[in-house]
Amino acid sequence: MLAYDDNRNFYRMLINAECKITTKDDSFTGVCKDLSASGMSFELENKLLTVGTTVTIEIDSQNREIPSFSADAKVVREPISHDNKYVIGVKFTQMH
Repeated sequence: MLAYDDNRNFYRMLINAECKITTKDDSFTGVCKDLSASGMSFELENKLLTVGTTVTIEIDSQNREIPSFSADAKVVREPISHDNKYVIGVKFTQMH
C-alpha cells in the first residue's frame, strides 16, 4: 500500500522549468509543472493538446553537471484550462 492519496507508483517532483514540446506538426514552449519517473505535467498558453497526442519533450539543464532531459510521451489526461493556459498530463513512452 502506498502512503499518499493518489496511489501513484512514483512520487512527483514539483518543478517550474521551461520545456520544449514538439508534435508531428508544431513546436512550442511550455512550463513543466511536475515530473516523475513515468510522466509529467506541463502548462501551455493558448495551446490545447488532446488525449492520445504524441509529443517529444525537452528540458535543458541549467547545470552542466546535470544532463538535459528528453523523452517521447503521450497525452493521457484531459487538459485543465485556466485563463487561456492548459495543464496537460503525459506518460513517457521512451526516454532519450
